[in-house]
Amino acid sequence: MWTKERRIQEEMEMASSTSVFAPGLNIKGNIEATSDIRIEGDITGNVISKKKVIVGVSGKVLGDIHGSEICVMGEVYGDLHIQGLARFSAEAKMKGIVYSEKIEIEAGADMEVTLSKFNKSPLPKESGPEKKNWDKVKPAQDLIKLNQ
Repeated sequence: MWTKERRIQEEMEMASSTSVFAPGLNIKGNIEATSDIRIEGDITGNVISKKKVIVGVSGKVLGDIHGSEICVMGEVYGDLHIQGLARFSAEAKMKGIVYSEKIEIEAGADMEVTLSKFNKSPLPKESGPEKKNWDKVKPAQDLIKLNQ
């Protein structure tokens, strides 16, 4: 009996610290959270979390994702800015640039990406090969047109 109560308590704590976007949920706009995020629906916009982001098998994100860790099992079309581990399952589909300290890709993942070491500063240096024209960065709506 005690273990069942403890398990229920752990599930409640996990539920209160994870924001879940269920299958069938479509959101257009940016999302910011201080908790873990699990995405099973469709999001058109950028996702920012100070913690872990999970894109489930039925999840799809058209936009950039910022987080401490990520696990992609669904689809992501945009850039990832991950401080720790970026993990891609065999079912994952990804198109964009992955900035991460560590990366793990399972066999079978559909990846069309450029990999780069995570830089803690929000913008790349203005000199050298990392220079980027930030005024020409496409918003998430333009990514939708590219992927239709």
